[in-house]
Amino acid sequence: MEAGPKATRGFDLALTELISHDAHLFLIEAGSQAGAEALAQLPGREAMRQDLDAAAAVVAHTAATMGRDMPRDAPELLMRNLQHPRWEEVAQRCLSCANCTMVCPTCFCTTVEDHNDLLGVDSSRDRRWDSCFTMDYSYIHGGAVRPSVSSRYRQWMTHKLATWHEQFGTYGCVGCGRCITWCPVGIDITEETHAIGASEGTGERGLGKS
Repeated sequence: MEAGPKATRGFDLALTELISHDAHLFLIEAGSQAGAEALAQLPGREAMRQDLDAAAAVVAHTAATMGRDMPRDAPELLMRNLQHPRWEEVAQRCLSCANCTMVCPTCFCTTVEDHNDLLGVDSSRDRRWDSCFTMDYSYIHGGAVRPSVSSRYRQWMTHKLATWHEQFGTYGCVGCGRCITWCPVGIDITEETHAIGASEGTGERGLGKS
């Protein structure tokens, strides 16, 4: 997704794990003033040249071992295939468990809950984390807008790879692979996108590595 694997902006603290035969360390880099202030409060020592070289080697190795890629035309590809049969195919495997959204670093769906105390005097409205994969998330006026698993998976995937561009000018996927790792049935967002592209003979490969 051309978003790493090394963090270069938009972070407070970035940690790189360094493991050797005689040490287990973390190289911590501050990316903001808030991060620098927090780092100043932590015990540690100044990084030496060998630490920096070791961290660079870890990042290089990580980049070299990324084996997946995303079609360059993913936004257009998905939006012109909203009725593609692949959505129903993936829905046969998807458990709608919301694991992918719970581990995604960019998912931000929330819901609200109203609470009353036992005396009926005090009430509160709380916002909590939610997922677009749950049936209740799109519940409006007695029914769910997206009652099927296929419609909910399509909403999530097209938002990440297509309509996110309209909102933020970039992808909603950073290529971390967490959704793939934590999916109990092994659904791969890159595989699904390429499958739709392959069915119409498009889906140009090569948007970095994810």
